[in-house]
Amino acid sequence: MPISNQRIRFFLRMSISITILGALFKVLHWAGAPILFVGGCIGIVVFYSTQFYRKKPKRLLDYSKFFLLLSFLFHYTFRVLHLRYGHVFTILTQLALLVFFILYVHDVLFSEHDHSENDASQLLRRPGRKAISYLLNGLATMGIIIGALLKILHWEFNFVNGNLLLCIGLLAAATSVIMGSTDTKT
Repeated sequence: MPISNQRIRFFLRMSISITILGALFKVLHWAGAPILFVGGCIGIVVFYSTQFYRKKPKRLLDYSKFFLLLSFLFHYTFRVLHLRYGHVFTILTQLALLVFFILYVHDVLFSEHDHSENDASQLLRRPGRKAISYLLNGLATMGIIIGALLKILHWEFNFVNGNLLLCIGLLAAATSVIMGSTDTKT
């Protein structure tokens, strides 16, 4: 009997929560961190892969997100568990992050395909202020979340570190707020 998409999303969220708890345990040097972490990562890979496989149609951005997720989880696992050859996954994660960022910006600004999934993506069809606002909100979210994670774990990818991503995310959020406050329509 196939698992419903709703259950897959639930188990994916649970796996993400377990992974976050594992990271917290690792940062605080509590017992059980590797078990929580590895179990959560395995759950993320299984349930996100299932969700990715079921999604029709897939775009290049979807493949980029999937590659970013897998490379990050392998990188994270190798770094947290102090395994050999972690530097290979560091390079793959850097590349995946760069490709994802480029495709995300391209998708927001230049995409012509049908975004029937949500109302916010309908804004992308009209170039200009709303597309820029949507892009800034995405940059703010990604910058703050990924920047905080890199900062907490003391990770750096060459010149890209938690401070830089947090600054980009917070500046994008501030710019988005300023753009929203100067909007004449309420």
